[in-house]
Parts: sequence; structure tokens; C-alpha cells
Amino acid sequence: MSRNIFFSLTLIAILTFSATSLRAQDQEQKTPEEMAAEEADRLEEILTLKPHQTFFIDSILQHDMRGMYDELQQLQMSGTREYVAFKQVRDKWIAQIDSAYKKVLTHDQWMQYCRSTGKLSKEELKALKAKEKAEKKAAKAAAKAKKEEEQ
Repeated sequence: MSRNIFFSLTLIAILTFSATSLRAQDQEQKTPEEMAAEEADRLEEILTLKPHQTFFIDSILQHDMRGMYDELQQLQMSGTREYVAFKQVRDKWIAQIDSAYKKVLTHDQWMQYCRSTGKLSKEELKALKAKEKAEKKAAKAAAKAKKEEEQ
């Protein structure tokens, strides 16, 4: 399974940007900034980010997605066709993004982010599922107690 579906799709979009723009000038291709904004919105929704966290995540993505795009474009223009070279650039930027995310997100949000990108170890995933199950059980018990209290 892909480590990070979004960034893989981003890489594909970036690599095909030049060819696509030459073939279909009338079709609109998303810029790195637009992709960054969409990813920030997605993360805000799945991680229940606070406004200041959303701001930081968006800023991180705006900077790093543009940097990754520019570096990949430069690599492509140099004539490099080595998949490994493109992967190294992508991995470098993803590591930088993850490092910045870790400073902004809470531990629980970080774990959820890692889960959504497939970066959790089996032990971490097991612990996260157990915690979610316990929280769900506690919420259910609280709702039941509230219902009994109202009667």
C-alpha cells in the first residue's frame, strides 16, 4: 500500500504537468498552491484542526509543495529520467513536511495523520484502535447515563 496516496498523486500530477500543458493548453491544471490548499482542507476535516493549526498546516504546505514542485521541475528540465532521483526529492520534501506537522499537531492528531497516510507501525495502529474503542465505549456509557438521568 502506498505510504502516502496524496503525495504520490501529487508527484504524478507534477511530473505530467509539462506534458499535459503542451497537449491540452485549454485544460486547467492545479497549481501546487491549489493542491496545498485542498490538502490543508482535507487535513482540517479529518484531524479536526483548530484555526491556528489550519493556518500553520496551510503555510507549511504552501511553502513545501511549491519547493517540491520547483525541484521536480528542475530535475525534469535537466533531462533526468531516473525514478530514483524523483523519489529521493519527493521523500526529502515529505520528510520535511512530516517534521513540520509533528510540531503543529497534537499526539492524537499526529497518530491519526500517520494512520491516514499508512505510516503507523502495527503496534501503534493497535494502540490507536484500542484508544478509539475505549473512547467510543466511554461516550456510549455517558450517553446512556444521561438518558437514564433524564427519565
